[in-house]
Amino acid sequence: VMQAAEKLKESGAEALSIAFVNAYANDRNERLAYDAAREVWPNAYVTMSSQIVPEIREFERASTTALNAYVQPVIARYLAGLERRLAEQVFSGQILIVQSNGGVMTIDTARRFPVRTALSGPAAGVIAGARIADAAGFPNVITCDMGGTSFDVSLVVGGVSSLHLQTEVDFGLIIRTPMIEIATIGAGGGSIAAVDRGGILQIGPESAGSDPGPACYGLGSDRPTVTDANLLLGRINADRPLGGRSESLDLEAARRAMERHVAEPLGLDAMAAAEAVVAVANARMAGAIRLVSIERGHDPRDFAVMPFGGAGALHVGALVREVGLARALIPRFPGVTSALGCVMADMRHDYVQTLNVSLDALDEASLNASMTGLAGQGRELLSRSGVAFAAQDCVFEFDMLYVGQTHTVAVPLPAGFDPGKAALRQDELRAAFEEAYRRAYG
Repeated sequence: VMQAAEKLKESGAEALSIAFVNAYANDRNERLAYDAAREVWPNAYVTMSSQIVPEIREFERASTTALNAYVQPVIARYLAGLERRLAEQVFSGQILIVQSNGGVMTIDTARRFPVRTALSGPAAGVIAGARIADAAGFPNVITCDMGGTSFDVSLVVGGVSSLHLQTEVDFGLIIRTPMIEIATIGAGGGSIAAVDRGGILQIGPESAGSDPGPACYGLGSDRPTVTDANLLLGRINADRPLGGRSESLDLEAARRAMERHVAEPLGLDAMAAAEAVVAVANARMAGAIRLVSIERGHDPRDFAVMPFGGAGALHVGALVREVGLARALIPRFPGVTSALGCVMADMRHDYVQTLNVSLDALDEASLNASMTGLAGQGRELLSRSGVAFAAQDCVFEFDMLYVGQTHTVAVPLPAGFDPGKAALRQDELRAAFEEAYRRAYG
C-alpha cells in the first residue's frame, strides 16, 4: 500500500481514496491501508469508503469516496481562503457550510466530507421556502428558484422536504449522500433564446450570466434572453429595473437582439417574438413542476407555489394557471431567499449502517446497540461544533425491502424514539414497513 501511494504521489496525484469491497461490514483492512497510506502521503487528502458511506453497494460507495477525494483539495483551499479573508475583515462569527441534505455543518466537517456539499446551493432556498410557507399556514408547497441561469424546483409535503439518497452526475458517477430532491432546468433570467436549425425556438441551457448579461444590460451582449423578453413586454420597467440598478436598462438593445435572433428567423415582429420566448420558458418551467408533483403522485391543487430568486415572481401567475396550483406565496424579499435559508438551517448530520439481515433473524439487542452507537456519533459531533443548541433531535429511518427486491422503501420511526430508553421490537418494525410500503405503492 505504501509503495502504491508513493507511485501515485510521484505521478502528481493530489488526493487519495481507498475502497475495500466489503468494508461496510468490516472496515479493519481498509483502516490498515488508510494508516499505511497516511505515513507517506504529503497532505490530509486521504479518504476511505467506510468513513464516507459505510453501507452495501460497492460501486456507489467507491464512486462517492472517489468524488470526495476529487473535490477535497479544491474545497479545502477555498475554505482556507474564505477563513483568511473573513479574519482580515475581523469577522467574529462562526462559519457554517450548507449541506445537500438541507442542514449545515462546521467548516472542519466540510473539509473532511466535501462531497456533502454537492448540489447544496439550491438546498438553502428550499429550506427557507418550506419554513416561510409553513409559518403562513401552507405545509404543502412547491418551491421555485429562478435566478440568472437555472430554474430549480422542489416539493415540500407536510413541511418536510423530499430527500434523495443518491444522485448521478456526469459519466454515470454516483454521489450517495442524502440530498434535497431538486429538479433543475436551464430557464433563468439570463437564459439565451435562439432558433435552432430545425426552426424551433429554444430557451437555454446557455446563459448570458451577469457579465455581459442580457442584451438590455448594455455590457456588450447582442443575444436575447428571458429578461430581454420580459423587458420588451413591459413586465420590467426599463427606467426602474429590479435588483437595485441605478441606471436604466437599454430597451432598444433588447429589441434589436430579439429581432435579429428570434423574430426574423420565425417571421414575427419583436413583441410577438418576446411573447413566444416567455411562453416557451413558462412551458418548460411548468414541466419541471409537473415532474416533482404529478409524476410523484401528488395533485398540484393541494400545493401552493413559492417563487423566489430574482425572476421567480415574474412568471408565477402563468405557472399557477398552467399547472393548476392552489395559490402563490411571494416572499417579501425573493432575491435573498436562499441566503435567508442559510441562516435558518439546522445543523444536521446523517449516519448510515448496513445490517443486511432478514427481519425474522434480526437480533433486537444488536440493532438497539447499533442505533445507540450512531446516535452517539451524531451527538459527539454536535458537541464538538462549538454551537449552542436550543434543542437536539435524533430521527431514525430504515431502508427495507421484500426478499427478491433491489430497491428499498424508507421506513421512518416515530419522532422522539430513543433506543436508550426502549428497544425496538420486530413486530413494531414490520408494522412500520408495511405502512410505509402501502403508502408508497398502494
